[in-house]
Amino acid sequence: MHVLLFGKIPPIQGGVSRSTWLAACDFLDAGHSIDVITNAEAMEYGFRQMTMEADDEIEVFQQRGGTIHNVESIPTQSYIPWAPPFLTQMLGAGLESIKRKVPDIIIGWYFEPYGVAASLLGRMYNVPVVLRHAGSDLGRLRNVSTLGIAYDAFLSEAAAVITGKSAQTETILKQAGVRDDAVFRAKGRALHRSFCDPSQVFDLPELVARSEEWFSNYGFDDDTYQKLIAWNRAGLESDDPAIGSYGKIAEVKGTYNLIDAIDALASKGIKVSYRALWSATPKRFAHAFKYLSERQNMRGRSIVLPPVAPWRVPGFIRSCSAVAFLENRFPITFHTPQVPREVIACGSPLILSGEIYEKVYFGSQLVDRVNVLKIDDPQDVAQLEKGIADLIASSELRQCLIHHSKALSRVLEARAPIGDPIVEIAEGLVGNEYRSAAVG
Repeated sequence: MHVLLFGKIPPIQGGVSRSTWLAACDFLDAGHSIDVITNAEAMEYGFRQMTMEADDEIEVFQQRGGTIHNVESIPTQSYIPWAPPFLTQMLGAGLESIKRKVPDIIIGWYFEPYGVAASLLGRMYNVPVVLRHAGSDLGRLRNVSTLGIAYDAFLSEAAAVITGKSAQTETILKQAGVRDDAVFRAKGRALHRSFCDPSQVFDLPELVARSEEWFSNYGFDDDTYQKLIAWNRAGLESDDPAIGSYGKIAEVKGTYNLIDAIDALASKGIKVSYRALWSATPKRFAHAFKYLSERQNMRGRSIVLPPVAPWRVPGFIRSCSAVAFLENRFPITFHTPQVPREVIACGSPLILSGEIYEKVYFGSQLVDRVNVLKIDDPQDVAQLEKGIADLIASSELRQCLIHHSKALSRVLEARAPIGDPIVEIAEGLVGNEYRSAAVG
């Protein structure tokens, strides 16, 4: 089977990029050929992962026979009004790919622009199309009327639409006109093997040094840039217990609440530090760093880095004494982040907001202060501060969380499909059969 896939892959940051990348590898593992069309190398800094010289996974993918076509970067203001012409570029790259070899199936992972490009080419060449949505495309972009009309037209024509287990998303897809027999409720695949490899090293000094050149591309004013570099260098001197966080930064992510809580603890003389991988536009990054740097207690005990490649995330998690995921009041209710599952797989204590505690699919198996530290409302900074203080002070609590969360993780990963169910869904569409309990 030959697959043409449109989607985000590294160095684009985020969960969708990671999942698309792993699925592309799964197609190769299953013996299929695949062309991936992406705009990853045209991504601006801020949502682009910081790469290291040893990051050779893309090269290995190509050596195994996978093909990646990155669309070109185009100078801004090449036409007015300016917007990157990603959709047209992807259509062009897709046409070029199909001239070389007509695919048996076309996949668009995330609607804009990937799903739209996949759908248009599927129409043109009469090739079955698989669409897979995330949270923000189905829950935010589709609410823009002109976008929603187009998405619904393509969703209603798709051979398969892959969703999760949320009744809310199924209702939305039904409203969009998706046929009942085209809806596939897929389980998430098992985590990448790197989450089970404790030998992975996260070389913090090397990453801080690399980030100095990386941040020079963000367009910060000189004062912000110099302060950030000095701040991270000073943070390397701290060996205090590190509370980590990674991913997008925002009030609804609890970013500022966590900074406030650690600052309050530091002001009381408690040994604690802050370590983070921030994904944000340069403007938002600078705003958050200004907030952090105004808290002098945090100087010498904080390091903030750009996002890194997904295969480096497990090393980051293990480098922290605990990792906080404090998403709260998030506007897309069916958003189901994977961060909590990643943290417990690495055996690091997880500090989790009450909202996500209730939302994750394994929430019924979470027990506060047994396999997770629950913070009912991260905006209650006093509660967050107390939770972190208890965790730092009690080795018994830390060991309890580590032991029981790792036990839970082993069960979760053993039950998860080894590869992404999208492979068997695609095989089923081409061969007209379905085999796995991972889809339904």
